[in-house]
Amino acid sequence: MQPVRPWRQGCAHHRRPRRAGAVSGPIMRGVLLGVVVTLAACKPAEPEVAPAVVPAPEAVSAPVLAAAAAPVPAQTAAAATSADLGRLGELRINAPFGKAPGDKAFVSAGMRELMEGDCEYYDGGSLPKGMSMMVIADQIARFEMDVADDPSIKVDTRPVDAPALPYGLWVGMSAIEAKRRLPAGAVTSPHAYASPDGDYLTWTDKANNLAIRLETLNGLVTSIYWGQPEAVELIEGCA
Repeated sequence: MQPVRPWRQGCAHHRRPRRAGAVSGPIMRGVLLGVVVTLAACKPAEPEVAPAVVPAPEAVSAPVLAAAAAPVPAQTAAAATSADLGRLGELRINAPFGKAPGDKAFVSAGMRELMEGDCEYYDGGSLPKGMSMMVIADQIARFEMDVADDPSIKVDTRPVDAPALPYGLWVGMSAIEAKRRLPAGAVTSPHAYASPDGDYLTWTDKANNLAIRLETLNGLVTSIYWGQPEAVELIEGCA
């Protein structure tokens, strides 16, 4: 015998019995009304609708996060900053100099008259404080930053008022830290006058025909200059 479903329990006895004889209209209507009410009471309840489940955001795998946070390769970093070797603010390496109205704001060091040549040093103008610019044959050849104080004093971080130099370098920093910041391939050579305590640290951007050189003494950077490779090789300013 099949079990009676829960929603049918208590309703099976309401089935109409066989007619034994004629039933009057009012009685019939009363019986029918009772059956309708009973059946309505026995109607199964509407099933509950579960709330829609909002899917959780797709988790990002650890390798993807690691790739996003990975440091920029040295080659990419070099490509992003090598353009700094060709400029300083609005000034450009190889750009003509001396005839534009704004060039009169720069102050010459008198090297052209002293050396009787085509090389001159300038400061002032739009150059940051403490920086100078070499001009050869009326073309900007290199930019230079020299230590202003005692070269034996180590400067652990770039001073807030110091100009921004290529690769985040500054004078007074350790030579080890400076070499770490330069692109791969920087060459160390003995200083012409301060060896064995001093060295040159030179990196050449052959693709753009530019170079940067650092002078070091007792493990600290004393000078930084960059521009034309030939101008960077000059060890006595214009000589």
